[in-house]
Amino acid sequence: MKRFFALAVTAAVTMMAVACGSNEPKELDTLSYAVGADLGLNLSLGMGDYNLDNDIVIENITDFYENGDLMGEDLQQVRQRMMEFQYMRLMPYFSAKRQRDMITTDMPDTLPALPELYDETFTREDVSAMMGKNMGAYVKSLKTDFDMYWLMAALNDGLKVDAHENIDSLMRISEEQMQKTLTDFAARKREEAIAERERQLVENAEESAKWLSEVEKKKGVQKTESGLLYRIDREGTGAQATEDTDVVRVNYEGKTRTGKVFDSSYERGEAIEFPLNGVIRGWTEGMKLVKEGGQITLWIPSELAYGERGAGADIGPNEALEFKVELIQVTK
Repeated sequence: MKRFFALAVTAAVTMMAVACGSNEPKELDTLSYAVGADLGLNLSLGMGDYNLDNDIVIENITDFYENGDLMGEDLQQVRQRMMEFQYMRLMPYFSAKRQRDMITTDMPDTLPALPELYDETFTREDVSAMMGKNMGAYVKSLKTDFDMYWLMAALNDGLKVDAHENIDSLMRISEEQMQKTLTDFAARKREEAIAERERQLVENAEESAKWLSEVEKKKGVQKTESGLLYRIDREGTGAQATEDTDVVRVNYEGKTRTGKVFDSSYERGEAIEFPLNGVIRGWTEGMKLVKEGGQITLWIPSELAYGERGAGADIGPNEALEFKVELIQVTK
């Protein structure tokens, strides 16, 4: 069977929970219809084996779409559980199904039984809820205003399709038009993302330069030839790192130029140890400027940190950073 799925992840099965208007629009919204059709067809044609409780899926889509946090711990836990479900239940199930499909017999009742997809650890209800939350997150991440009447209509139309060859006869636009609409939408999103990244590259570079120029004026701040800014907040009395292969044990807190803490050993309650050739260049240089028992603040230009690529959700491209570091131990 041809794979129709164009935008949604496998776990994203339906959007029925999002509220829609009560009056039918005069003109069909092709994008909204195509997105809804994509999801509905995946539910009807691609995920029949899951036997999900659609009511639970719908309830959780609505809840997450309206109240969920894309960066929240709850979503991370859901995704971790979904990975566990995939490896512990889905993979064995579909492996056994493939083996059954390879057996030729005139007596299908004699085929080996498929393993149960759900158990006490992963119940049908729990998996349906996780699917819904994951789908709600997917829809929220699109950051697009859909016409929910047409999205819902497409979902309902898609759920009626029982075979791939029936798509064009049961849907209000052709499969070819759906796929073109989804492809064009994805291309537009990519263009918007590229434009946004270019804007961030310029803005972060300019704002970081201004920020570092103000930091440089602070009392006690010094500047190295590479452009690294630092201040010794507490003099140490112990050993000092001199080689890139030296290993340091530290406590630290990292902030963006706006003051957001993105990493902290203090919050984790545990110091960290690493070789100086295994970290960003600003750290490699900066940790050679302080002795054991001392504390240093580093203001690191982007080119000595993560450069144009940035890092994670908090560190943008071309963004300068600030670190407060206590040097506990140096191991040669």
